[in-house]
Amino acid sequence: PAPAALPPMRGPAKAALAAARLSDTAPDHPATAPVLTAWAALPAWARGEAAMPGPAALCHGDLHLGQLIRHPAPDGPWLLIDVDDLGTGVPAWDLARPAAWYACGLLPPEEWHRFLTAYRAAGGPAVPAEGDPWPTLDVPARALTAQTAARAVAKAVLAGRALDEVERSLVDACARMASVRPADPRG
Repeated sequence: PAPAALPPMRGPAKAALAAARLSDTAPDHPATAPVLTAWAALPAWARGEAAMPGPAALCHGDLHLGQLIRHPAPDGPWLLIDVDDLGTGVPAWDLARPAAWYACGLLPPEEWHRFLTAYRAAGGPAVPAEGDPWPTLDVPARALTAQTAARAVAKAVLAGRALDEVERSLVDACARMASVRPADPRG
């Protein structure tokens, strides 16, 4: 359970900011429409427009594999760093980025499986201990995919360059997401 004094984690608000920046920066870019369509299909809570469904749990708020270190290196325990986005929210948001990378083909299946298996073995609260994790991860992973794609397109436009292969993969994932509604068991 999260301590009562913590604010909501900033994940949805940061994702909303990325979508707004994309609209302002690249309204006519061909990649903008699929990203914003995927963004608009998300429930209001994932876009930072409504309260997150509860009960709220303690969330890192910006978890990605670069936030995990071993200290002391090389064999010390794993530690989670960079807690400036720490707050309360939907625990699945903390797995959204690696889940999104896996779903977009950017994180190899064996690495995703190893990560998810270790997370579950440690009793992580974001997904059920067994069974399909995607009903829980779907909306947060979609939100992080749209956020990452929005940031990538805006950066490419500002730099005056074409999208690279990874950036195109993110935009392509947004285009695929638009064809299937998110599976959000919490609304």
